[in-house]
Amino acid sequence: MPRTPLVILTLSLTLSSCDFAPTPSNVKVSRQPADGLTQNSFGQSFLQQLVDEVREGAKLSLSQAYDRNNIPAAERISKPQAVGRYEWMGDKQLAVIDLSYSYNPMRVMRVVGIEADQMVTINCISPSGIPLKMRASEDECSEAIAEQFNLQELH
Repeated sequence: MPRTPLVILTLSLTLSSCDFAPTPSNVKVSRQPADGLTQNSFGQSFLQQLVDEVREGAKLSLSQAYDRNNIPAAERISKPQAVGRYEWMGDKQLAVIDLSYSYNPMRVMRVVGIEADQMVTINCISPSGIPLKMRASEDECSEAIAEQFNLQELH
């Protein structure tokens, strides 16, 4: 019997940092000092740097998940794919990185922006592959973006 469905399920749970909790949060927010970074710093090279960091981090997490679960090399077929873009929300320019995996429905959207003197990073996870939204009422990810960047249009 092929182990691929079990591998995909295991990797989905591992990569999304989910336990078998009834309703785990699929939104994680972090803040760090911006250290002089401003919206004016948001150019193509900054965006590409973020995309590369996300892709490399996903490769490492995926490799560690495969190792932890003793997945043979021949069955390590999932690969991370990341693309970036900028979105304006109100007066905020936000870097958005969409991460997906081949042979795995999970999606991750990372949103990075500046709020006051802080660089805010929001990771939204969709273990089932449902598209993630930045502007939707009663959506956990959209609400976190609006709250963290003080966007009145979504409150």
